Amino acid sequence: MVQDYTEHMKIAAIARKYRTSRTTVYRWLKRYAQTGNGGLLNQSCRPKSPHPKSLKPSIVEAIIRLRKRTHYGPKRLKFYLAKRGVVISEHAIYKVLLRSGLNNRYRRKKRRNSRNYRVPYPGHTVQMDTKYLDTKPGFPHRLYQYTATDCFSRLRVLRIYDELSAENSVRFLQEVVQKLPFRVETVRTDNGVEFTYGPFKVNHPFTLECARNNIRHWLNKPSHPESNGRVERSHRTDDEEFYNLNPVKNPRVWKYRISSWEKFYNFHRPHQSLGNLSPYQYWLKFKKEREVKNVT
Repeated sequence: MVQDYTEHMKIAAIARKYRTSRTTVYRWLKRYAQTGNGGLLNQSCRPKSPHPKSLKPSIVEAIIRLRKRTHYGPKRLKFYLAKRGVVISEHAIYKVLLRSGLNNRYRRKKRRNSRNYRVPYPGHTVQMDTKYLDTKPGFPHRLYQYTATDCFSRLRVLRIYDELSAENSVRFLQEVVQKLPFRVETVRTDNGVEFTYGPFKVNHPFTLECARNNIRHWLNKPSHPESNGRVERSHRTDDEEFYNLNPVKNPRVWKYRISSWEKFYNFHRPHQSLGNLSPYQYWLKFKKEREVKNVT
């Protein structure tokens, strides 16, 4: 185009020759006149100003900072940002995490055709399980977390002991009965030796303690952790939001910090399946609705 123009060809003829518009010809001639041969190179098409609907840098920094501190997903990040007055969609939060390399990619599992596990009221079923805590250099002995989760309200009781034993299981059950604000009717556990003797026809101390407190003791099917799915899922939350975010040199420090995590989980942490209410708030809501129903 530039060469034909320097040879005194008309603009309209140049446009017909290269099958383009006269505006395009004028644009290339102007760029050549301003910067020479460098103006004929491809240039960035990025807009000079950001999109009017793009996120502010302060909001992006808040998302990244909250993500690194809590490891929450887009749904929970949206909830906490809304409490601070920042209204933003889950998709926008996900795009920020994706650009920052902070998104978690879990392997998708095939969904089984199973019914939702529901209980009618608090205390109907309390799932109980244990969790092995990783050892640290210089501390070869393992610690064990005992966990009890109410299937209705998701209220939890957490304790850490030095060993798995029937004595610690009985002690933990006594604390669960004392700490939960409602009566426990049923406890569901796996077939571990800390809860049952399995096929041996001998009464286990944990089963006897359940009988003394008028609590039914149900055992899961062997190799069927889905029966205790809610307490098993809560252990993943413990890893992501407590143990991974609170690294310690001495594992025994967790024995003293687990109570603060239990308090935060029960009274302050919103639960998505409970309508973003904490377990204690959900229990209070159920209690109030039941009182109103009894009055009417």
